[in-house]
Order: sequence, then structure tokens, then C-alpha cells
Amino acid sequence: MNRRIPQFSRWLVGAALVAACGGATEEPSPTPGGSGGGLAPRDNGGKSGVPTTPGPHFIGAGVSYRPLSPGCGPDTADQCGGACEGDAPDTGRISRAPATLCFKGTLDPTPTNPTAVIEQVIEEKDGRDVVHLRVTFDPSFVDNTYGAGACCGWPVPDTTAAMPGAPMPGGPMAGKADAGKAGKAGHSFDDLVGSDHLELLLTDGTGETVMDFKLDYISEDASAPCGYGTLGVQGGEGKMLVGDPSAVLGVATSIDRNLNGCGYCYTVDSPATDEEYTPNPDAPDWDYRVVYEVWLDLAAFGAAGFGQAYITNVHASPSKLESNTVEVDGDPCPPEWDTPFCHPSVIEEGRNCFDQDPECPPNYTIYISTEGKSWCTPIPFSGYPGRAPCPEGYALDAASEGRYCLPTK
Repeated sequence: MNRRIPQFSRWLVGAALVAACGGATEEPSPTPGGSGGGLAPRDNGGKSGVPTTPGPHFIGAGVSYRPLSPGCGPDTADQCGGACEGDAPDTGRISRAPATLCFKGTLDPTPTNPTAVIEQVIEEKDGRDVVHLRVTFDPSFVDNTYGAGACCGWPVPDTTAAMPGAPMPGGPMAGKADAGKAGKAGHSFDDLVGSDHLELLLTDGTGETVMDFKLDYISEDASAPCGYGTLGVQGGEGKMLVGDPSAVLGVATSIDRNLNGCGYCYTVDSPATDEEYTPNPDAPDWDYRVVYEVWLDLAAFGAAGFGQAYITNVHASPSKLESNTVEVDGDPCPPEWDTPFCHPSVIEEGRNCFDQDPECPPNYTIYISTEGKSWCTPIPFSGYPGRAPCPEGYALDAASEGRYCLPTK
């Protein structure tokens, strides 16, 4: 049975979550039978012009990180993290520009950052409309350090663990972790295999929750190159609670990408790092953040279309906090998260996260009418108060099949 989503009364009226600015990425395409204009992506011919989300600004991504951007379909789920986004993906029609939504829990030890972040985009891939979602946890809650490489807040009673400035076990990095915060007893690979998962809820355009499922983080899988992989909604800790499992077109997690996509079969000790999550030269593409990614068939949401993804809690067993499950609520992203984030390590490696000139403020995209007029307009279903499709003073544009929020006055 479908369920009505909860009201998020803590949000300020008119406040918009941070999202990508799609203004420099699209050209006008008239919409028949209406005064509004549809937008069609230009021929990118390279990475330039592909819209991205600002993405989570958490540390720990290393050189593999890129914000979520169109063009990376379910066929890229087995790649090393950031490989598709860094190789000029071939984008089709973008039904809804990328957006970023933030969620916060009361136990979060980093009050200036959200506890979890959802990035989302709707686009056409291989003749099918696809909803692409990515959920990233704050590394202060859980991370991909374990075994001898466990660090960065994992509580351990062993006070003989790596001291500041001493070589870290399991790798060449110099450890900055405090004594008792790093060591084999703090977090194990089996912990990730044992129970870690994400429960994700999805609404249609009317606000009804029409899909509810758990995504498996990592499980034993003989078919995977490293012997472990995510089983999505089909096994391990993953299962479909509400909805059709055939609508799930692909699943990826950061640990699956680390192991099987990047080829780092670290199933006992993770690559050693420090409190800044400095990339390990033996595994420079290792993503120390816990990330879940899923691709869904838009048709599963019926005539009302896709509304929004949301979560009510984050779970890891164990987590770094007092509780393994933390209740979260929607919360505006930090104001400084107003541009796509490129980790300094990426630049140092001579790589590039994005190449675009944002023209619109956070959570807005460019709209061009058939008369040639253009302005920045809010991206629909991007975390507005009460989970309304548009912020106060705006309504969905019927002429563009709900792709834009237009002023009501």
C-alpha cells in the first residue's frame, strides 16, 4: 500500500536545497502547444557542458570523486568510482536537472555538515527514462576504513594503536589518528558484510511513496572478481519492501566499486590513510566514504511521474556514534555547498571534476521560453517545505510535462 510522506516542518519556507546549476548546459527546444519551452542538451563533444550536482563536500573521496552528472547509466555500475563522470559521458535528453538534497540527524558529530546526501537526476538512457540516485553518508558516521587500516574515529580500547606521526599499519601513509582511534579492533571488513544497508523511499509526483527498498552494501558473491559485491535488492541485506524489483535497473556501492571496479581486493585491511583521508598511493582511487547508487525505470512511477527520493534514517553496524541507526530529517544543505565540489586531490592528480560555468543560483536551472526569454527557475522536487514539488510562489509547468517550476504570478 502506498504511504503518504511525512511533513518536514523544520524547513524554512522558500528555502531551497543545494543543487546543480544547469544553465550553461542546454539549448532551447520549443514545446508544441504551450508558451513554455523545453530544453535539450547540446552535443557535448567532451566533458564541458554536462550539468552536475554540487555533490556532498565530505572528505574521503580521494581522487576518484566526481559529482553525479547525467550520462552515467546502469551499465557503468561496475566501474571504478568517478570513471564515467570523468570521461565526458554521452548525455541524452535530461528530464530533470541534477539536484542535491541533504538530511541531518540529531546525533551528528559534525553539525555544520549533513548526515547523508542524496543526488538525483532524471534522463533518457538507451531509449528509456531513468532515475539515477546516489546517497552518500558522512564519514563521521561510517567509512570504508577497516582492519589494520581502520582510522578516523573508530573507537577502540587498545591504547597501543597507531600514535600521531607513527607509520600507519597496512600501508605507507603517516598516521594522524589519535591513539585508541585506529586499529584492527575498531572496524572490520566483516562488519560491512554483516549488516550494512540503506533503506530508500521514493515518491511519485503526487507525494505518495510508491517504492521502498533496502540496498545491500556488500556480500559474498562468487561471481564478483574479488569474491564480494553488492547484491542490490536481491540478497544479502537488500530486499524490496514496496514496489516492483524489476524497476531497479542497476545498483552500485562505493565498496563494490573499490573492490571490483578499481581492482583493489582489500577484504581484510583497507588502504591505510589518516584523519584527512589522504589518498593512499597504493590505492589512489579508493573511496573512503560509504556510498549507495541506484538506477530506476521511470515508468514504475506511472502517470504521476517521479517525485523525490528520501530517507528517514541511516544505518551502519557498527557506526562511529552511540547508535548504529540514526533518525534523519530533511535539512537545507550548507550554504557554502553552492558549487560542484572538486576534491583537492583530484586537481593535484591533474584530473578535472567538471567544466561548466554556472549561471543560476543553487537548486535552479535555466528556462528558455518559445519567445526566446530566459530565466533561472527552481528544479522540481528538490526538497521544498512539506515536500512540495515547487517552492512557494511557483508551480509545475504543464507545458513541459512538469520539468520546471514556473512563477504563479
